[in-house]
Amino acid sequence: MLKNKFPHIFFLTLFFSTQTNAEGNCPQGQYPIGGQGVAACAPIPQSGSGVSQESRPLGRWKKTWGAIALDTVGETPYYGVPKGALSEAEAKQQSLERCMKLGANNCRVTLTYQNQCAAIAEPQINGKPSPDGLVQFIGRSKKEQAADDALAQCKTRNPGMQCKVIYEDCSEPIFEKF
Repeated sequence: MLKNKFPHIFFLTLFFSTQTNAEGNCPQGQYPIGGQGVAACAPIPQSGSGVSQESRPLGRWKKTWGAIALDTVGETPYYGVPKGALSEAEAKQQSLERCMKLGANNCRVTLTYQNQCAAIAEPQINGKPSPDGLVQFIGRSKKEQAADDALAQCKTRNPGMQCKVIYEDCSEPIFEKF
């Protein structure tokens, strides 16, 4: 009979008498500090009470718009090309106003773009705009890419004519501090 109870008593004694410390012989909620033979325990910092704080944003980026409007009077093209407008409607309105200010009457918006770059490639004959050609308007993420793509499309859509990039610029976001 005693033989049968011994394993139970042994495990119960082992279970209740052993203390375990997960953090190097420090009580729960503390961690070991010190070194070279000196040992001590310090409380584990609670979240939110430490020295480091979450970084807070200093402001925000406002997206901007650009637009291109075009009209042709006789053989002369007129463009209105604002950038940095705070809305698409504002960019369109500014492009139409600028186009008409140059002397055109039937300006129409051909491209709007947000936080991008735009380019205009114009077909030309003997260094002058061709009235029979198709002007190309492209918006891309980078200025060089917009210019390259506008030029390539101009050459494709206007075989036999020379093409020239006459405008390239970007409407970039504006940082607004809080």
